Amino acid sequence: MAGQLQRIDLSYSSANLRHPDSLVERLQGDQLVWWYGPIQQGKRTRSVPLAKIHFRQLFNDEPGPRTSAIVPLSSLPHYRKGTIWRNGKCISDTNLASPVQIFDVDFNESGWSLTSRADLLKQDRANVFHHDEYPLKYRQDLSRLIDFKLGGDKNLLIPCTEYFVRAYAKNMEVCRALATLRWSDVNFAFFDDVRRDEHRWLVRPSRKMRNYDAVFLAHLLYDDYTAFRIKHVNAQFTSQDPSKQIFMEATPWFRGKSQLQCRGRWINDGKTFLCLNLVGSSQPTGQEIEWQRKNFDSSEGEDGGRIVLPRPVRTAEAEQFLNEHSHAEPDNHSETVIVKTPPFKVLGEKRKVKKIKEVIKADRGRLGPRPSEANSHSSGEETGSGKNIGKLEHVADADVELETHGFLNDIWNAFRSIMADNPDRVTKVNWYTPTKFRDQGPPRAILLRPTTDWEPEEKSALGWVYLDRKTGKCRGLMVLRIQIDGKNYFCFEVQPINPNKAEYSGVLMKSHVQSPEEFEDFVKEICSRVRYVVGRFKHMYRSFPPNAKIFKHHQRDAKVLYRSRLINVLREMGVTLE
Repeated sequence: MAGQLQRIDLSYSSANLRHPDSLVERLQGDQLVWWYGPIQQGKRTRSVPLAKIHFRQLFNDEPGPRTSAIVPLSSLPHYRKGTIWRNGKCISDTNLASPVQIFDVDFNESGWSLTSRADLLKQDRANVFHHDEYPLKYRQDLSRLIDFKLGGDKNLLIPCTEYFVRAYAKNMEVCRALATLRWSDVNFAFFDDVRRDEHRWLVRPSRKMRNYDAVFLAHLLYDDYTAFRIKHVNAQFTSQDPSKQIFMEATPWFRGKSQLQCRGRWINDGKTFLCLNLVGSSQPTGQEIEWQRKNFDSSEGEDGGRIVLPRPVRTAEAEQFLNEHSHAEPDNHSETVIVKTPPFKVLGEKRKVKKIKEVIKADRGRLGPRPSEANSHSSGEETGSGKNIGKLEHVADADVELETHGFLNDIWNAFRSIMADNPDRVTKVNWYTPTKFRDQGPPRAILLRPTTDWEPEEKSALGWVYLDRKTGKCRGLMVLRIQIDGKNYFCFEVQPINPNKAEYSGVLMKSHVQSPEEFEDFVKEICSRVRYVVGRFKHMYRSFPPNAKIFKHHQRDAKVLYRSRLINVLREMGVTLE
């Protein structure tokens, strides 16, 4: 049972998405997302399936009375369990779900089974997911769960709805289609050509499909097992009476050993991990995927070709206000706005995807009118005109870490050079992102997040955290560990907007922490506070131990940039290296 919760910053940025015709905006006070209920077809618009969300109202940050609301299925990833909503807007995360943990699982049928709290009660196994440890509205809740074996007497429980909206496709447009179209129409919605190539995994996606779902769609086309599993998901929606509530079953869509990254709670005396947020998964192994788009070439064509209607696609800016309808569909000729949902990480080796173009010769056409600017949006199927309703696509970012380039890579390479020249004394150079150190390059930076509780004197300071305000891309903080004479030193560097230029001073310090957990908390504090000083470490020097050196960067090295500067800073700290 959750007691008083601690509020924590959201680990991602997103648009200010609202659902005015749901009950979310009308719920009183601070509402904690607690559980997902059933899914059902839209009563007025079949192309917008709806999902029920169970909330708990917070009093002194303790979960209290139960409430609920209905939202479009496509928007469900925004409503992460453990997040707090006020007046229809997500304002905070909490520690209801633990920090991320990675589990080794088996996606073969022998490695998992399906269950529910109701099933566990019937089987006299209520202890596995007991009501007292995580109380749901109904003691015999029917929500389906994937029960993964973890070895020994431990197991991992993941709600099927969570698995469906997070681990199937990154673009919720795919999930929406599976929940609304007949199976005979699904493939034609996803592919321009549904025929398999005999010699290679060649995929010709439809216009609406995005590159980031290449792996999922390739397996749907070429892997019979994937098609079998996805067809079962589709049948649950299309074979039921439209008014029926569906407690869906969604299982792993490929076979083999895999990993899952979860946030949740240990229950059942530490034997069962209840996943509340699924935040990462492995990809299936296999041959290279060829992702072929059409490219029309009219350079040698004649006039009189087709009229091309512009279909602009843009990404919503962070904090951009957007209204999404639950009971209306977008216009047929409208802009598409991509709204970023919480990131979903690819664990392990990424599948190789080769992007190719099929050039099609065509006559020169003329450009038709641009769609009018929409004043509201919907994730449903485009139809009709004149409503001023645009199309929304909800898409998960791939990562919460940033690849480093330019200046940050130069700092990393400088420390690696120092280690190479001092092998007996410098024994480790690692980069850090929660919750571990790694030494395989290129290093990654920790993504900083927008502030939600700050009103600076200079309004421009609110935008500092962004590398690109229009796309919502945030800057990162690179954290390095250098082990010298058996002692740990840490370096902190802010990602510049110009990737090849040092725009902010760095920090080098001797370790003052006693455990990995203490270091993780320290890094979280630095990542939070650096936003309020817009990257100027000198204004937060008290956050560092007394021995910390805040230093400017100089490029005086012909071979390895910043190497001599780092050597000099270490010397100022009493460490002399070659």
